[in-house]
Amino acid sequence: MASARTASFPRAPLGAHLARRREPVQERARKTVELILDTAAALIEEAGIEAFNTNVLAERAGVRVRTVYRYFPNKLAVITAVAERLADEWDGWFEGFRALSDPRFSLRTLWVAYIGTFVDGIRRVPGGLAIRRAMRALPELQAIDRQDNERLARQLAAAIERRGVAVPRSRLTTMARIIIETAVTVLDLALLEPQAQASALIDELKRLHLAYMEAYIEGRANRRR
Repeated sequence: MASARTASFPRAPLGAHLARRREPVQERARKTVELILDTAAALIEEAGIEAFNTNVLAERAGVRVRTVYRYFPNKLAVITAVAERLADEWDGWFEGFRALSDPRFSLRTLWVAYIGTFVDGIRRVPGGLAIRRAMRALPELQAIDRQDNERLARQLAAAIERRGVAVPRSRLTTMARIIIETAVTVLDLALLEPQAQASALIDELKRLHLAYMEAYIEGRANRRR
């Protein structure tokens, strides 16, 4: 099911080698596809992208290999579908930054919560860590990540604008894109580090973002230009 985020900012269509062969219509078929994706996420987390294959997927899911190929043309299409589903899930944690758009709520409290929710969620969701790693390596998944970052940046810019910031939307979008891209880069690194190093990276990321956003929200950045 598409989230509000994907309904507002639909993804670019996938290439033929990644697009599903068919979309499930009946409830039984939808449950089969969800089973395939759930199982794929668990296998990717266990063995990584390189060891993942459709034969093992079918065996673990308790379906025939031809059932997998009925919906997906190849294993990369399955991985891509898992990545898209995970992106929808973790974007839902931010809820379009709606709370951030209300100046009655503390920017600092909300932003710390957003980052903590993302990190904890990626560690908790089956396949989350492996897919985040793959998004750094596979061009097909990099494209999904890039589109997702652009959507989040537009939502963040709109939320900050609704707090009453007197800066052109184009500049706010650029600022929001910088925040999202630095967040992704640092958090992907932190997710690979031991706990102490990860915590240090995340704490510094929070300080960086808060100082940058507060310069806009409090008007300092606008006065400089």
